[in-house]
Amino acid sequence: MRLDALRVTAGAAGLLVCLFGVTSCGGGDSENEAPTVTETVTAPADAPPAVQGDAEQGTLPNMVGMDLQLAQDTAQAAGFYALASSDATGQGRMQVLDRNWVVCSQTPASGQQPTDITVTLLVVKDNETCL
Repeated sequence: MRLDALRVTAGAAGLLVCLFGVTSCGGGDSENEAPTVTETVTAPADAPPAVQGDAEQGTLPNMVGMDLQLAQDTAQAAGFYALASSDATGQGRMQVLDRNWVVCSQTPASGQQPTDITVTLLVVKDNETCL
């Protein structure tokens, strides 16, 4: 549901409550509060499962040496969806075509990790050497 539609729905609900006398619409009485509107959002079928309490653990693969696109696909296949990449040379270049970049290092290291962590991949262009 769009936010502007939710605002209209909340406003309409408040108006109906006032019109039908369920609560007082007069001012000053602290016991009379605005109605609460709750929206239920369903995650898409391809979204990772939500975990209550402790984060789910997964095995983060070693992606050093992979092209950036393959590294991202590999991490997602292992259950890691919070991914970031950065130019390892310090030049701040954007990774527009992920297949043209190679992973030099990753944080955190491969192994058992909570799947909700952000995985950061430091990368250089295909024809460059990792520092």
